[in-house]
Amino acid sequence: MKSMSSWSPMRKYALFLLVVSLLVSTGGCQALLTAMIMIKGTDTEPKFDILLHDKKKVVVVCQSLARDQYRNEAVPRDIARQVTDLLDANVKNNKLELVPCSNVEVWIDNCDNRFDSFREVGKAKGIEADIVIGIEIQDFRVTDPRSPTLLQGKANILVKAINCEDGKILAREQMRIVDPPNMPLSSSYVNEHVFRASFVTVVSQQIACLFHPYDAKRLNRMDADSLGMH
Repeated sequence: MKSMSSWSPMRKYALFLLVVSLLVSTGGCQALLTAMIMIKGTDTEPKFDILLHDKKKVVVVCQSLARDQYRNEAVPRDIARQVTDLLDANVKNNKLELVPCSNVEVWIDNCDNRFDSFREVGKAKGIEADIVIGIEIQDFRVTDPRSPTLLQGKANILVKAINCEDGKILAREQMRIVDPPNMPLSSSYVNEHVFRASFVTVVSQQIACLFHPYDAKRLNRMDADSLGMH
């Protein structure tokens, strides 16, 4: 049997995705996120420090505006859950209270998945947050219609932190996320479902890092080395 050092980059990445899938299926997203946090450490301050101080009640809401997203219909829910878990694990502020995602999901379901603004959700009865972190998915895909056998995650995301009391925008970031960054992966190495789950985790990490301390060098190495795409 050949050693892992002789494996191709795509095969190494396929193994990485398999480990992600096993961790999620056996221990849940929290087990995966906790493992990544322990490996990465936290030596870089976030771009926005609005959650690091003072008493705040915060809710994470994710909405997709992308067209033809029937394959990705669970993505907004999964991103909101993972971002909430990452903030809970990484923001060292004992006065920070995060609204359970289940509360948001029930409220959105009761509204037939329709709401006018993130602020509306943040102020809703049963949620009543001070700040809403609104994640707007403008585009999300893991395949190219012209090459459906090649997998490469691409997402355009707008993230806004909004003061629920007066509607003031406290933070705003437009993000373009591509993973693997340099070349697509053949679907013969990993199925689309597993790849999508991995890309959701990458997107969630990038969003959460806007608001919590992290290890920038480790994050950059993860993008390049663990994906095996030099």
